[in-house]
Amino acid sequence: MQKINSAILSSVIILIGIIILLLCVLVLPRVAQETVLIHPEVAYLRYPILFGMYATALPFFYAIYETVKMILVIECKSIFSIRIVKGLNHIKYCAFVIIVLYVLGIFVLGNANALPPVIAVMGFGILIVTIMVAAGAAFIKNILIKNQMKLSN
Repeated sequence: MQKINSAILSSVIILIGIIILLLCVLVLPRVAQETVLIHPEVAYLRYPILFGMYATALPFFYAIYETVKMILVIECKSIFSIRIVKGLNHIKYCAFVIIVLYVLGIFVLGNANALPPVIAVMGFGILIVTIMVAAGAAFIKNILIKNQMKLSN
């Protein structure tokens, strides 16, 4: 039963990664093009904004990879493995990188009065979700460390 659950969870995580990849490849360029058509005064920022969004996709995909690796470790070993704590650390750091990149991007675009509303809404939505992921990873890591200490005593 546990192998079926972990296979389903891994499949869902990989499916989410594929959906985000398709959004990056198919939707983001169209949103950038539509933003340029609606707000021609920010046309010069089309490629820097796209570059920034693609730059934040890299840590996201690494976090997806770490998550799938953690599922495989849990399936083979135990949830109290040191590899799980390391994976949660990697996920937390990926979330922090994404947060920093989005905050810098929003700050720079906001100061230049060139923050298109579509990009602002997407950016704040991604920021909120990323903050929740970072907090969740840190919380779970702390629980696992406390339980590992209890088990070792």
